[in-house]
Amino acid sequence: MKTYKPSHIANYFLKRAESQGIEITLLKLLKLVYIGYGWVLALTGRKLFDEDIQAWQHGPVIPSLYYEFKPFGRMPIDKFATDLNLETLQLCIPEIDKDDKDVLLILERVWDIYHRFTASTLRNKTHEADTPWTATYKGENGANKTISTDLIKEHFIKKIEGYLDAAER
Repeated sequence: MKTYKPSHIANYFLKRAESQGIEITLLKLLKLVYIGYGWVLALTGRKLFDEDIQAWQHGPVIPSLYYEFKPFGRMPIDKFATDLNLETLQLCIPEIDKDDKDVLLILERVWDIYHRFTASTLRNKTHEADTPWTATYKGENGANKTISTDLIKEHFIKKIEGYLDAAER
């Protein structure tokens, strides 16, 4: 089972956006990566990456992505995440393994559903009642605390079940 870094998932969404001429800001990218993580966790029981997801003021944040793309602020991101290849000591652009069909299929569905939403709409979705962010971020006391993987998994299982129930009606 392949594990990734957040940069792999970010690059998936950045490449999808580039291929469709869609602009993605830091806030939107953070929310898409979080949602992708949640969907994969709920559907496969597998964590996409080992980095903590933290409850920040504007929702769930993956710190390494935040700091890599922070210079863009609210402007569209026009580069891919990079990583240092420790064997060659060169920067590379991490990508999801093309043979990892389950992850690619799930991330494609996430893209299909969520890419149309604005960054602020995605932010608001993460701030709804009974979300992992809401359970973790309680004013200043919860700021920058790690959101439990179990909370994320339970939340996205409920979300996906709700989508399936709605589709059956």
